[in-house]
Amino acid sequence: MAHHDTMTHACTTRHAVILAAGESKRTRPLTLLRPKPLIPLLGRPLLTHILDELVGLVDRVTLVVGYRADQIEATFGADYQGIALRYVRQEVVNGTAGALLAAQPVDEPFFLLYGDNLVAQADLLGVCQSRYGVAGLRVADARSFGVLQIVDGKVYGMLEKPADPPPDALANPGIYQFDQVVFPLVETITPSPRGELELTDLIALLAARHPVRPHICTGFWVPVGNPWEALSSAQFLVMRQAHLRASIDPSATLHPEAQLEGAVHIGKAVIEAGARLIGPVAIGDGCIIKAGATVQASALASGVVVGEGATIQASWLDEHVVIGDKATLTATIFEEVQPTVETRGLLTVTQLKTRGAILASGVTVPPGAQIAPGTILAQARSA
Repeated sequence: MAHHDTMTHACTTRHAVILAAGESKRTRPLTLLRPKPLIPLLGRPLLTHILDELVGLVDRVTLVVGYRADQIEATFGADYQGIALRYVRQEVVNGTAGALLAAQPVDEPFFLLYGDNLVAQADLLGVCQSRYGVAGLRVADARSFGVLQIVDGKVYGMLEKPADPPPDALANPGIYQFDQVVFPLVETITPSPRGELELTDLIALLAARHPVRPHICTGFWVPVGNPWEALSSAQFLVMRQAHLRASIDPSATLHPEAQLEGAVHIGKAVIEAGARLIGPVAIGDGCIIKAGATVQASALASGVVVGEGATIQASWLDEHVVIGDKATLTATIFEEVQPTVETRGLLTVTQLKTRGAILASGVTVPPGAQIAPGTILAQARSA
């Protein structure tokens, strides 16, 4: 075969470490009552969508947990789709490399991932092509990323948020393949100015001793760093599965005069007469979309009620939100937003910049109320 240089080697790595310990204040109010890995996306936790890409690839996953760890353990238990799950607690929150230390003992090659980025199996296989691999993502603007420093096809370090990155800069999306040699190296890292042990510093230490190879990502990369990115993630997942299967629960109740346009995901929900769903839309279990309401480009968690004639655009409605009759949550394009996401064309830049409102669990919007684009409403604390 002439093309042997482009062939991929079989990946023998059977272990993944997923860092999922943080309290994630940036994703509030979605994480006020739950840890980030349990943010619901299309009726299933965020972490489920990450684990799905590992099914058939690894046998074991070590989850480094911290904030509300008991909820994660109770949700996932001892295995997922044939993958054995092990939980370790990061007792001291001392950075990403510190979280990696908590995963010990590991005495074999492993993938290292973050518990808040949706990544593609293709790119796990990519970093698996050499003993030490780091993914690099082509982005329009690398200034908000760590950038891979590459010489002669080898990674020798990371440049954090460069002010003037080269046009062909590869951003660091956080997909690695390591093995047990990294643990003693982490012990030698000097804490960063914010007092944390940074994973990016590990790369330079590793590269000084072993070849670290870059893999240029071919798959999607969808981070969930704030509530708006959670909305984008839901939209992305709806689009991604639109061509795979009809994603309307058989026990959903759809009135014959309800209108569905574009890609929709509907759980065990009730969609009344004249309601319009304009995709990408995700409707969770137990939702009721009342007569004449319009839901567009939005994600509704379980138990949401949208009143008659209400309008919901590009919004995130968390569990048990109630929208009064004729209330409006309108969206607008925020031109200043710079999306850092790779959906491989499933979402446009305009879609990623379009924002309505984020409503935390249990929020009630009174009838006829108008909620301005960009609004984030958290539940009022009861005395």
